[in-house]
Amino acid sequence: MEITNIKRISSRKSAAIAAGLVVAGIAFAAVHVVPAGHRGVVKVFGDVQDAPLSEGLHFLNPFARVIDFNVRFQSATAEKAEGGTADLQEVFEDITVNYEYDPAHAPYVYNNFGDDSDIEARFIVPALYESFKAVTSQYTAEQLVTQRAKVSQDIVQTLQGKLTKYRIIVSDINVQNFHFDEQFSAAVRQKVVAGQNRLTAEQNLETAKVTAQQKIVEAEGQAKAIAIQSQAIQQQGGTEYVALEAVKKWDGHLPQQWSGAAVPFINFPAQR
Repeated sequence: MEITNIKRISSRKSAAIAAGLVVAGIAFAAVHVVPAGHRGVVKVFGDVQDAPLSEGLHFLNPFARVIDFNVRFQSATAEKAEGGTADLQEVFEDITVNYEYDPAHAPYVYNNFGDDSDIEARFIVPALYESFKAVTSQYTAEQLVTQRAKVSQDIVQTLQGKLTKYRIIVSDINVQNFHFDEQFSAAVRQKVVAGQNRLTAEQNLETAKVTAQQKIVEAEGQAKAIAIQSQAIQQQGGTEYVALEAVKKWDGHLPQQWSGAAVPFINFPAQR
């Protein structure tokens, strides 16, 4: 009897331990931590719940499954995007777009389009190629180079329109440089150099004009000064004033050869 009772007690303990383990397993399975930069998409028997889980610890229905959906800033690149300009030039570029998903719509996006990696490959990159091609066709090759900021802005707006249905927010794009075929690139470089040379020549011409104008002003000033001085001389005695100025500059030495003529500058007054 005692042996039988011991077996029964042991069996009950085993069943209790097993039940406890099952309960603990279910409880543990009902806990989920959503990592930073993500939203939890909850699925119960395959049905996606409308409300996303925020970052942190959550206690869930034991039968729920959670997919961590990335809503951080991400980037996607369209390598060697190709387009044609308004003046029929081929243009190439690697374009990178920075974007994020609207966190409130993570369940909708997942339920309709898949997870973030699927969306990037299936929708974002193709839309980036299309936007590049659509925008570059509205500009000439020269305008693409000289109005790069405006072109980038147009690509962002076009791309945003294509990605709105995926609840994607486009931040910006990175366009390093537009590339054309070698022949056209060489022509553009020559045009840029010619423009720089023309600008330098115009600057030099303007400098020459300013210098010439300054010389004219200086000459006019000197002419006016001479006229004023001449008028002053006439008013102060004419030749006598000139002789007086010559005496001021005489060094006191007579000429070494004197022909008997009157000594210059000396005009003694008559004796009374």
